[in-house]
Amino acid sequence: MKIPQVLMAFTLTLGLAQIAHAEYDCMGDMSAGRHGLLGADVDKDGTISRDEFTEAHKARSEKMFEKLDANHDGKIDKTEREARMKMMKEDCPMRNNSK
Repeated sequence: MKIPQVLMAFTLTLGLAQIAHAEYDCMGDMSAGRHGLLGADVDKDGTISRDEFTEAHKARSEKMFEKLDANHDGKIDKTEREARMKMMKEDCPMRNNSK
């Protein structure tokens, strides 16, 4: 294999690993490892059906909406979005470790 191809493969692998780690560390209870695809296999048959996938993401999006809609008016306004982004930045372990 040529050196540029090896370097590209290595860079891609490392980059994907960092993205996965960042999502796991910074998403809190919304990470795929805790409430995403791993929990979607409801019937525990080792596969995730379309219905299981859809239901898992529906439940996840409803939880996310509830967190964002701080005043529970059924809408997410600019103030609520900005407050949630600020809280996510403050709670991110990777961001806190880099200070």
